[in-house]
Amino acid sequence: MRKKNSLGPWVGLLFVPILVMAAPLWSADPLYPSQEATLFSMAELGPLDFSPKRVVVEIYASPHPELNAFHRFLPLAWPKVQNFYARMGVFLEMVPGTPDPGELANGKRLRFEALTHEEWLNRTLKAFQVAPPFRSRFLKVCRDKYAFAHLNLSTIHLDFRRFREDICGERPGDDKHNPERLANLIIHELGHLFGLYHAHEFVNDPIPEFLSDGRTPNFMSHYLAKPGGLGFVEFQKRTVHSYLGGGKVFQQYRQVDFDPLRYLELLKLHNNYQEPKSEKKPGDAP
Repeated sequence: MRKKNSLGPWVGLLFVPILVMAAPLWSADPLYPSQEATLFSMAELGPLDFSPKRVVVEIYASPHPELNAFHRFLPLAWPKVQNFYARMGVFLEMVPGTPDPGELANGKRLRFEALTHEEWLNRTLKAFQVAPPFRSRFLKVCRDKYAFAHLNLSTIHLDFRRFREDICGERPGDDKHNPERLANLIIHELGHLFGLYHAHEFVNDPIPEFLSDGRTPNFMSHYLAKPGGLGFVEFQKRTVHSYLGGGKVFQQYRQVDFDPLRYLELLKLHNNYQEPKSEKKPGDAP
């Protein structure tokens, strides 16, 4: 039985090893080395617009009975998600989704899909554009994952059965905590669609895994099932507003065709960020 004190490697993975053939959204103009260094430096994000940002989140849940608990949890979880982001000055509007996505747009209209296990596998293969010869290897990568945030698609996919089996409690009284666990998952995954990366990626960036009190988990950490709320640091708030407002962070992502792997590589290069001593590469789950 797995421990339920964190979401561990199950959640928020931005990419997988390079066995996936994903076409770029568009071809960015090449930059001179000095231009690239300036663009990807996080020392100065330039002028920031902290006006309220409004984001529409289209939520689709499979009608399969496997999602019955999701339909119970969501009305209790969603206000927690809204309240968290309101603290950042980001105001979320939930709209019901249909099986086919609406007109999505980076940082403007996003989509969250709660799926059966089979639906999740099929949509994940399609989202990552995994060619048939690589699918068996890819499925091994997915074996201990249940959530992917696809920045280039403005979409999050959740395997709700796995989430419920490994994170949600089944004892009497646990149902009052399960909506909070779902809320934390949605908060975390939306963070990826707002331009943020995991708190454990680098050891010397401004993003800690726990806040200064030593107890409150950062919402981009993997400690999302702990009791109590999540938090963020000012640097993350600035990054989110830069992304949602079309500022420097949005321009960074646009330059790399919204490819999180390339984005992390360039942040590391131009900010002298250091990876953990475990020698994991940016984007790897713990």
